[in-house]
Amino acid sequence: MTRRRFYVPAQSISAETAVLPPEQAHHLRDVLRLAVGDPVELFDGRGNGYTGIVADISREVRVGRLKRLVLPLLPQPRLSVAVALIKSDRFEWMLQKATELGADEFIPLTTRFTNIRVPGHRLEERLHRWERIVTEAARQCGRHDVPAVVQPLEFPRFLEAEQSAPLARFLFFEGEGQLLVPDCAESGGAVLCIGPEGGWDQSEVDAALSAGFRTFSLGRSVLRSETAAIAAVVLFRYHSARAIAGNTAFPDPSGDREERS
Repeated sequence: MTRRRFYVPAQSISAETAVLPPEQAHHLRDVLRLAVGDPVELFDGRGNGYTGIVADISREVRVGRLKRLVLPLLPQPRLSVAVALIKSDRFEWMLQKATELGADEFIPLTTRFTNIRVPGHRLEERLHRWERIVTEAARQCGRHDVPAVVQPLEFPRFLEAEQSAPLARFLFFEGEGQLLVPDCAESGGAVLCIGPEGGWDQSEVDAALSAGFRTFSLGRSVLRSETAAIAAVVLFRYHSARAIAGNTAFPDPSGDREERS
């Protein structure tokens, strides 16, 4: 059903009928060439899913006979990903993959060593593009919600805003020796902060620590920013899933080797 799955804003869904937005209508009618009577699946980006039947493809595309999907309750902490701006194609790749892996919000950052800036006259266009990317990624991977993408923030303003947020705060820093550990993923939610290609300035790290962030490493390798973001999301989701399952004891690989020898 993935190819026959479409995003429809909640305000365009009534009790039994949904009207697809133009881009989704074009995809249904002109790309997939679906016809009246074909079954489809819809989601509203807010966690709700529906099945229905194509009812009209003339002037606008309507889906009728809607039935709400009963979705499994899979509790997981809310996850915000704050990433310094990098080249467009790599930043957009990160948005797509992190959406697939379960990020709930993206916060683009400008830092001391950020070389990329979004001009004010292009900001709205860029935000719309980012929103389309995460919406399509959510559609493709079967999510019923769509991550938020906020306007880029200067790093000091970001730290100020996060001080009052009820989330655990982690900053990944190449100068840190400690890897992310399981107990850090047991909170009700977290914000993961990833720096630019040039790394963090020490004053930024100090400011983050003062704002309640904990610093961690992602290993010995020097990672590109988009790779670091994906690695951080995977680590956090893995550890939080283990914590939710009640299994936070991680085996010691060296001990395992000794037992097998």
